[in-house]
Amino acid sequence: MQNLYPNDLPKWLWLWLPILVALFPYVMRIINTESDQYVYGELGIIENYTFVVLLLAIIVGLKSVLLVKTFEFPFFKVWLTLLVVGCIYYAGEEISWGQHWFGWATPESWMDVNDQGETNLHNTSALLDQVPRMLLTIAAIVGGVLVPSYFLLTKKQLAANEFIAWLWPTYVNIPTCLLAVLVSVHEKVYKLFGTTVPHVLDIRAGETKECLLAMFLFMYIASFYKRLKQVS
Repeated sequence: MQNLYPNDLPKWLWLWLPILVALFPYVMRIINTESDQYVYGELGIIENYTFVVLLLAIIVGLKSVLLVKTFEFPFFKVWLTLLVVGCIYYAGEEISWGQHWFGWATPESWMDVNDQGETNLHNTSALLDQVPRMLLTIAAIVGGVLVPSYFLLTKKQLAANEFIAWLWPTYVNIPTCLLAVLVSVHEKVYKLFGTTVPHVLDIRAGETKECLLAMFLFMYIASFYKRLKQVS
């Protein structure tokens, strides 16, 4: 049986890149304490990087959908299609479907239902904002950290003919998902004690978390695609 893990994503991509992304806001705070507009603004580095990552996830996801035609588990064609649709929604909402780039005005009727006056859906309802984020966070904790950690600790070797080997994320998702979960912990601690986050630590962690969750989607799809090419 062919082991799926030895030829996964390169280390610079699954380990060092997420660490750099998580550290980047802190470095910018040290270099320039008033760096918000460059880092988090509508045309900021974090938001646009998030979009690029999701765009790559969409492209690799579509390539995977085409490649999975020769795969023994047809379920994954539907699963990958759903992931691609989710990434399209995520990417479109991140840039308000182009409004942040092209600057069109928000219709008056939409201003009444969107709490930030933008042409997106996630600012109109918790069902379209907090709920998807919560579900993706749970997926990151369970699928991106706990399950692959269990496989690593138990030294369980998953093979290409095992359905579960393709469904669960591999070890390459652990750093990204762990950082996505931990990046906002310090803000929650300060809030718990009713104190203000020190300016140098006030990195608007929610934006960084969204970026890392987008990277999780990309890592999952890219790992799937690379391993699929090896057995197709």
